Amino acid sequence: MSGDAPRVLTYDLSGSPEFVLHHGPNGGPQLLVLQPLFEEMNRCRALVSALCRGLARRGFGCWLPDLPGCGESPRAIEDVRWNDWSASVEAVEKRIRAETAHAPAIVSIRGGSLLDGQHPCPRWRLSPTSGRSLLSDLRRSALMSGSDPSTPSGYRLSAGLVEGLQQADVSVAPNIRTLRLASDDRPADRHIEGSPLWRRPEPTSDDILAQCLIDDIALWATS
Repeated sequence: MSGDAPRVLTYDLSGSPEFVLHHGPNGGPQLLVLQPLFEEMNRCRALVSALCRGLARRGFGCWLPDLPGCGESPRAIEDVRWNDWSASVEAVEKRIRAETAHAPAIVSIRGGSLLDGQHPCPRWRLSPTSGRSLLSDLRRSALMSGSDPSTPSGYRLSAGLVEGLQQADVSVAPNIRTLRLASDDRPADRHIEGSPLWRRPEPTSDDILAQCLIDDIALWATS
């Protein structure tokens, strides 16, 4: 299958279908890709797409799910709780194993890393952050734009989702590889050059950064 021709599939979450894009082959290593959350997801869309296409060309199967209330999900974000997002990751893993007979490793970016903590599989992270920090960023953006802080950036978040985010932080385990940008002095396995696309006012891409990440993930996933 061409790395540029993803399949649109679904995974089951408590009897309700949610969408997942599958790039690449069913055979060989499989990667479950967890996107950034909220506005950071929109700003990093081109980067995530480039990662999935590039890794698919190298023989990796890449699974990119829509979380409940996000993307093309039929559910409204105000009806989603934190536990729904956690359960969705388990549901996608189950679909990957059923479809490919392979257990996936997890690749996550920014807030997506908050959702891999209950999984013992190998995990790769780019610039992981806390849920509390994400909420602060959303509220700061609302104040700067003059919008209602109770619906930051237009998101009507349920109390269950807000509470889960406030408590969520990235897990620590020996089988996790973490990359951060050179401008970020927090601990990481590797610091790389690149711009924080999730901070840009408009969605943009960075081909050099994308290629660096593809190379690092490919080496990590096969070592």
